[in-house]
Amino acid sequence: MTDSQDNRLDRRSFLAATAVTAAATATSFIQPLTASAETTFSLLQGASSGSKGMITAKPLPEKVFTTAALGISRKTHEEHYKLYEGYVKKVNEITDKLAKMGTPDFTKANATYSDLRELKVELSFAIGGVKNHELYFNHIGGKGGAPTGEIAELIKTAFGSYDNWKADLKATGIAARGWVWLAHDYTDGSLFNYIGDSQNTYPVWHATPLLGLDVYEHAYYFDFQTGRAKYIDAFFNVIDWDAVNANLAVAKAVAGAAKV
Repeated sequence: MTDSQDNRLDRRSFLAATAVTAAATATSFIQPLTASAETTFSLLQGASSGSKGMITAKPLPEKVFTTAALGISRKTHEEHYKLYEGYVKKVNEITDKLAKMGTPDFTKANATYSDLRELKVELSFAIGGVKNHELYFNHIGGKGGAPTGEIAELIKTAFGSYDNWKADLKATGIAARGWVWLAHDYTDGSLFNYIGDSQNTYPVWHATPLLGLDVYEHAYYFDFQTGRAKYIDAFFNVIDWDAVNANLAVAKAVAGAAKV
């Protein structure tokens, strides 16, 4: 790589960081759990220097507890939050083990099994657990119903109507084994409901999640038992579209910086 390429990449990295930080700052008043903007950036900062810092669990926004009247109980959120705290602890535990390992010896690495493989695979699972739940808790506790703001127009463009988007998200949620994400693809500005069977599957590069639907049974079993469809119906009634629009602002900032 030439010096000019290095400089161009450094400039792009700086602009991307600046855009994300500015957008996150502008929208941080909405809730403590902004949709992974701050957490994602801090983790990426550590990754870029070859190490990761310790992270801490963010408190649940009080608004999440307003969902009880619509079927998602306080007990569910409290138990769900404990799982999120567990992911935070595992990120820190695995990060510490990787730091103590130091520079890995490639002769000890193995694709079938090795300490390095196990730690790095499970780190991706734990980080996914942190980011997915911070996204989810951030936009739970709103008024639900049809979206407002810019996200409403993008949903209409991508799906034809809000009802079509709802139908697609619900069907994808029934088909998924873990998560569904409404994400913004910064290469073409499109929206799509992506499916995930685990905390770390299946990531799509250049797509920023705007909304996350947790369909693991722990998210709904206490209130709905095996009635996942009823849980998803309740989910639609408690979406905070202001938070989703804030996430969209961050996604667009990332998109703009990436195209510099």
